[in-house]
Amino acid sequence: MAAVKKKRWPYVLGGILVLLVAIVAVVLWRLDAILLKTARDQAATYSQKLGRPIEIGDISTKLFPHVGAQIENVVVGPAEGEDLPLAELKTVDVSVAAMPLLTSKGKDIQVKNVEVSGLTVNVLRLADGTTNVQRLQEKWASQQPKEETPEEETQPTDLSGVHVERAALTDGTIRFVDRAGGQQARELAVRDLDIEVKDLRVGKPLKVDLAAAVLAEKQNLKMTLQAAPLPATLVPTPEQVTLKAEHIDLSPLGPFLPPDVGLQAGTLDADWKADLGGAVPGGKGPTKLVGVIKALGMKFAGSEGGKALDVVLDTDVTGDMETGDLALDKLKLDLGPAAITGKGKVKGLLTDKPAVEGFELVGRNLDPAVLAEYYPPLKKQLKGMVAGPIGLDVRGSGTQAEQAINIAVNLTPVRLRVPDQLSKEAGGAMTLNAKLTGAAASGGALRFDAKADLDGVDMRPGLLVNKAPGQRLDVAAAGTYTPAKTGSGMTVNVTSMTLSALEDTVSGTATVSLAGTGKKATTTFKAAVKSARLDADKLLMSEEEVLARTGGKPPPEPPVEATRFNGYRGDIQFAIASLRFTKMDLSQVTGVVKMVDDLITVEKFSTGIYGGKVVADGTTIRLGPSPEARPFSAKVQVQGIEMAQALAERTPKQVMTGKFNGNVDVQGVGYTPEKLQQTLLGGISGNLLEGTFLGKDLVSSVTGPLAKAVPFAKGLKSGDVTSLGENLPFSVTIKNGVAQLSKPITWTRPEAAMSFDGGIKLDGTLDLTGGVSLTPATIKALTAGKVTPTEAIPVGLKLSGKAWSPEVTGIDVKPAATTILKLAGSSVAGSLLGEKGKAVQDIITGGQDKAKADAEARANEERKKLEDKARAEQEKAKQRAEEEAKKRLKGIFGGK
Repeated sequence: MAAVKKKRWPYVLGGILVLLVAIVAVVLWRLDAILLKTARDQAATYSQKLGRPIEIGDISTKLFPHVGAQIENVVVGPAEGEDLPLAELKTVDVSVAAMPLLTSKGKDIQVKNVEVSGLTVNVLRLADGTTNVQRLQEKWASQQPKEETPEEETQPTDLSGVHVERAALTDGTIRFVDRAGGQQARELAVRDLDIEVKDLRVGKPLKVDLAAAVLAEKQNLKMTLQAAPLPATLVPTPEQVTLKAEHIDLSPLGPFLPPDVGLQAGTLDADWKADLGGAVPGGKGPTKLVGVIKALGMKFAGSEGGKALDVVLDTDVTGDMETGDLALDKLKLDLGPAAITGKGKVKGLLTDKPAVEGFELVGRNLDPAVLAEYYPPLKKQLKGMVAGPIGLDVRGSGTQAEQAINIAVNLTPVRLRVPDQLSKEAGGAMTLNAKLTGAAASGGALRFDAKADLDGVDMRPGLLVNKAPGQRLDVAAAGTYTPAKTGSGMTVNVTSMTLSALEDTVSGTATVSLAGTGKKATTTFKAAVKSARLDADKLLMSEEEVLARTGGKPPPEPPVEATRFNGYRGDIQFAIASLRFTKMDLSQVTGVVKMVDDLITVEKFSTGIYGGKVVADGTTIRLGPSPEARPFSAKVQVQGIEMAQALAERTPKQVMTGKFNGNVDVQGVGYTPEKLQQTLLGGISGNLLEGTFLGKDLVSSVTGPLAKAVPFAKGLKSGDVTSLGENLPFSVTIKNGVAQLSKPITWTRPEAAMSFDGGIKLDGTLDLTGGVSLTPATIKALTAGKVTPTEAIPVGLKLSGKAWSPEVTGIDVKPAATTILKLAGSSVAGSLLGEKGKAVQDIITGGQDKAKADAEARANEERKKLEDKARAEQEKAKQRAEEEAKKRLKGIFGGK
């Protein structure tokens, strides 16, 4: 029995193994089926999106000793109206070492091989001249959302556990089939396309080899890309590119290029190598370009006279961006009739000991308009903006003790038309001359000294600067440039700058530092400018001049991005002895303006104006929103301002004289009167010294009607002005576009005492209710001495209309006239009856007191009615303003 059992155990073990194999086979079969179904479902989804069928033939997997998958017969089919599939793929084979993957729990991924074989891409040119690739791009673009939400920045993925031993594309083909010519289709191909990468892992250099037979039977194009040892993200930093091309005929490819290129003929030969070094982000060391690239006999549709363009780049150039070394052993770029040639060496330009050895970089016949005769698409790209030969001359000069690079750019022969910016006729002066040297004092920074002559430029097309051709516009700047040691960013320190425009000159210093990239990019700046005189009204175009150039239509506002100022930090100091701005003459203008993102804060500002002084410390504005939605807060202190001067340019007629001392504290959104009437809030308080209200004599406005009501009275002479006293304090609250008096203003003159309440709209419309109390002396003069009351007699009235042309309404002289007549009767009774008339006089004067009281009561009642009405209107306006303010200012002044 024991012997029988011993003989059976191999069969039992074999059965178990067979069962396990069967189970694994079933699992793999089901896994393959599941994966194939999932892949085909995804293919169906993308088929709908792209408008062309996508088919997947089969998927097979294996689990040991390598985890892998093979995808077979993938086809991206033709869209409607096409007779060839876009792409066909025979196999994709992927295999990953199983044991390291399992023992490391997915952290050690050793990819043994990734190979794509038998890829064929058909580029089909259709009868309408478009290609299937263009149609695919348009279809894909139409599927994308109109406004994409910016992606949040995330930490780079650590791929240090990934190792790819080999990845390759083999036996690829790109077919070019032209159906636009009718039944006889032309067919071209890039065959035998091979791309291979080996040993891709962290810490190892990357090498990518590409080879292809371009429109030929054997491979005639080879390219190699080499990168520095890979970081944990596996994102390569290219170090070297090699390109070799053997007489590739480009003319058959013309129909498949975008139609606006219009390539008809040409050949390409290349034997060129580039060691990139520090010329690419993250790269280090010198950059070296050696070899020749030739594109000969290039003909394009529409070229003048069928001219052929030869482009030849022949280089043996070495440069180091860290030290400022540049060696032009050979540099020649021929662009048809134009050429750029260079030779010589520069050493240590960014150090304290630069040296120049016969350095030259010269341009010849660099006329874009002439080049457009060979390459017509350039004409469309230039849009007539540039025509004429550009002068370029860069040379090294100096002694052993002081050497420099001199750059001269001469655009005087060039005609320029830059839309919405500037224009210049050929012959108008436009030159740039710059000198570059090393600078020991700045720690090896590049020192520059540049001057630009822009006298021939017309800046008026920009609708901002009113500078015509022939008027002066010169810029001079000197300073240092220091690239960031991190490879991203720079610092420019302008130690002196001068801008001479028209008749004025501005000078100063500035520093600008750029750092970071993307959303983390920052711009830090600091500037100090000064000028003895600046006439901004002459330098800037007026609204009338802008409308004259735009045909009477306001220029369209460019679209704004609210976050465009994010990352800006800095401040500007300025000191201008004499400034003319919007017809205002300012003196000793000084200030400091600070910027944090889009928030502008006036930390300090003072100026002399209208015989007084204005201080605006603490004023703020946000530049991010569009102009009509920009919130601001103005805090202004005023001392000794002559009101006649301040109002002269803002009202058709003079309104007021006197000196104003006070404070303005307002906030709002937008700048137009319409917007301010909706959003302006705040208050104004102060004192008016020796003030006079012009255009209306309020005393005469009352005594004239009163004289007509009293038979024996005569009108007083009008001076068309009303004195406001030696010191008139006032305070107004601005709401809903109306400056409302916080409390009535009162003042007393020898002729009368006056009191008014109400407000004034931002457009200058008055809405004041009050009264004029005529003094006994005024009544005596009015009645030619017949009546001399013991107290002032009040007359109620209302002021409306524009402040420079006010209207006096609502005058009720009946109570005052009754009082005067009773006083006159009392006087007559007393003179006729003597002692007996005193009783009659007392009765009449009692009547006077009653009449006076009645007059005051009527005036008070009328005033109360008007005040109640105004108060009710103000409450309604206040409610409307608060509701509108909540809607319009929500989130602008810090709300969420």
